[in-house]
Amino acid sequence: MPDEPRLPAGQPWQRLHPRMIVVSVSWLVGPAVPLLGAILVARDLLNSHGLIVLGSYIVVAGVQAGHEWVRYRTTRFRITDSKVELHSGLFFRTDKSIPRDRVRSADLTANPVHRLFGLAAVKVGTGQHTARSEDDELVLDGISRDQALQFRALLLNRSGTTNPDGTAASPELPVPLARMRWSWAWYAPLTVTTVAGVLAVVTGGSKLLDTLGLDITDSGIARNVWDWLSSVPLALAIAAVTVVLLAVGVAGSLVAFAEAWYGYRLEREPEGSLHLVRGLLTSRSVSVAERRICGVELTRPLPLRLLSAARLNLLATGLGGHSARFSNPAQLMPAAPLDSAHQITADVLDLTSSPITQAALRGHPRPALRRRLVRGCLLAPAGAAALAGAGAGSGLLPWWTVAAAALLTAACGAPLAWDAYRGLGHALHGDYLVVRQGAFVRRTVALRRERIVGWTGRQSYTQRRAGLCTLTATTAAGKGAVRIRDIGVAEGLGFAEATLPGLLAPFCGTPTEQHH
Repeated sequence: MPDEPRLPAGQPWQRLHPRMIVVSVSWLVGPAVPLLGAILVARDLLNSHGLIVLGSYIVVAGVQAGHEWVRYRTTRFRITDSKVELHSGLFFRTDKSIPRDRVRSADLTANPVHRLFGLAAVKVGTGQHTARSEDDELVLDGISRDQALQFRALLLNRSGTTNPDGTAASPELPVPLARMRWSWAWYAPLTVTTVAGVLAVVTGGSKLLDTLGLDITDSGIARNVWDWLSSVPLALAIAAVTVVLLAVGVAGSLVAFAEAWYGYRLEREPEGSLHLVRGLLTSRSVSVAERRICGVELTRPLPLRLLSAARLNLLATGLGGHSARFSNPAQLMPAAPLDSAHQITADVLDLTSSPITQAALRGHPRPALRRRLVRGCLLAPAGAAALAGAGAGSGLLPWWTVAAAALLTAACGAPLAWDAYRGLGHALHGDYLVVRQGAFVRRTVALRRERIVGWTGRQSYTQRRAGLCTLTATTAAGKGAVRIRDIGVAEGLGFAEATLPGLLAPFCGTPTEQHH
């Protein structure tokens, strides 16, 4: 790839690509095709209602195209040596200017329609956390793909190099860190997308039938299925429905996995940035300067823990903020074997081994176990009994279900409380703070100590009585905070002082020892 020229300070203003006007009305094509087909087939039966619907589509398409034409004519942008500027709006003008040294990430995305017309969108992240997500990012939606690639390279300070004799040096090749392995698809059904897929199919199907004015009870197939379920034992009927719903969820999760992670590759580029590419229909390309990387987060929901698997997220300034438009750009890899996640962690952090595997985590005091046992064996069973009691009072459930719900919840709550307590841990390993917590979803964070800007300590009433507190390490990465829950007060102060020496010394009565 040839070296990109450096933009001069007097770079002229540029506009979006005119093809974005066509892209903006493309969402009307899906509903318009069956409508026009029906009108063409039944044109002899066309009445005023059909003409109104057709006219409405034409008006909506015209309004949308006009709006995008105005946006095209009023939007200007440029990238100079010192800043990125964007001017847009007709009646309400919006002027944005971001210094280039504050740019934390440059993400490129292109949905199928964008790719069809050779366009892309670039989101420039600054790493600021504000109440409105549009205030901490700048989006150029509707520029050519070549232009988007050039802008991303410029924003990440990529410049050409030369040999000692003055000739242009050959561009260095990126270093591959990870590639797509289709064996990882085995773990896709064990994530929340399986349940979400079932709910999406059920709710979407019911809304579609309601929109079309169809009653499923009028279907002969539905009546036959209901008659069969009514004729078999209740346990068999429940098992059959569960198998069908699980099959739908598994199929949906596999489709979602293929669409999101097809072509996945993670590379370290010679210019000093991580580059992630993935996506089948909607291609996603995320680049993060390595100087912005603060750490990683290893996420292990309970089903993945049973199979020694995990997901991996990147903690970096300007990445993973409020906007979900670019589909979780902080996720470094899909659910994969734990060994693969640890290896990618070491590669991303440029270490010989992952600090998550090397850190000797310290457990939390026994009062932390008591708090979890109270929740799992008293509060949760009381809530389950209350719900069962409401059902029994309305006649939907027998009264014995109240005691059964409480006992079953307590039987499950006790081992989960113990597991949650065993999952608590914190340590310092080299330059990294390592924190672990969670039962249903166990999260382990490795955060660079130099990226911690301060500590916050909080105590609830029950925590004060137990001598515990929650310490929060404030950082500019991710959600802006890493919490250490239910740590002893004295130990927590000492640990915070060891993490950032001198910061909490006035609050610590004695010199603190290092926590390794």
